[in-house]
Amino acid sequence: MPETARPAPPGDACGPHLAKADGGTWQCSFVDDFDGTTLDTSKWITQNTVRTGFRNGLTCYRDATNVAVDAGTLVLEARDLGRPIDCSNQYGRFVTPYTGALVSTRGSFSQTYGRFEVRARFPTARTPGVHGAFWMYPAKPTYGRWPASGEIDVAEWWSNDPTLVLPTLHYDGSSFHADSGWSCRVANVSAFHTYAVEWYPTTMRFFIDGTLCHSRKWAPEPPLVAPQPFDHPFSMILNMGVGTATGTNVVSATTELPATFVVDYAKAWR
Repeated sequence: MPETARPAPPGDACGPHLAKADGGTWQCSFVDDFDGTTLDTSKWITQNTVRTGFRNGLTCYRDATNVAVDAGTLVLEARDLGRPIDCSNQYGRFVTPYTGALVSTRGSFSQTYGRFEVRARFPTARTPGVHGAFWMYPAKPTYGRWPASGEIDVAEWWSNDPTLVLPTLHYDGSSFHADSGWSCRVANVSAFHTYAVEWYPTTMRFFIDGTLCHSRKWAPEPPLVAPQPFDHPFSMILNMGVGTATGTNVVSATTELPATFVVDYAKAWR
């Protein structure tokens, strides 16, 4: 007898339904598979340091030249231009030869609680000086300036410690050791892996390739009380840049650039 085709598993725009730890299923609230030829500006904005003043390390973020959508992926590139460029802004003079890329869902998508995930690969790391991340930041500074309103780093990576893909919670009262997942490591970060957080009112659970690597219940300093400051909407951010002039991840002439952070998809569920 001919075989009967099996029905496809139930799903939504994010793919097959994912089960929640406490029962039920996650419901898709955001998805970008980067299937076009340009960045979807209805979902993402780009960072420009000259315009906004925002920077990490010695990175001058630029709107379009370091961001591309190609072959179903988002490509964020850090570069050494070989000559200093003027990246000065309202916060002061800033001259650097290093450029990078940052995109955010700020203004188009933010959410309180849920599951947030990317499938991505970081650069092949042989020298210090490169930095990239998938992280989340408040849509509004509800409780004050950083870190008072919180920050959720889902997967932060530095090339000086290339197997560590670190999740961290930042807030007033955070612990350097307890609020970071120091066991969240990947043998080969230049292959595609999934990085995710499940954000609940009392707990953050961080996963790499579906395996839990860190879980944290936070305890903010008074006058805040948990679940504050993680009880208001956050947006998703992806960035690729360089390190600092001093410290453990110094960018220098020996840093191998360009370096690319390639993202296959970004998704969120409620």
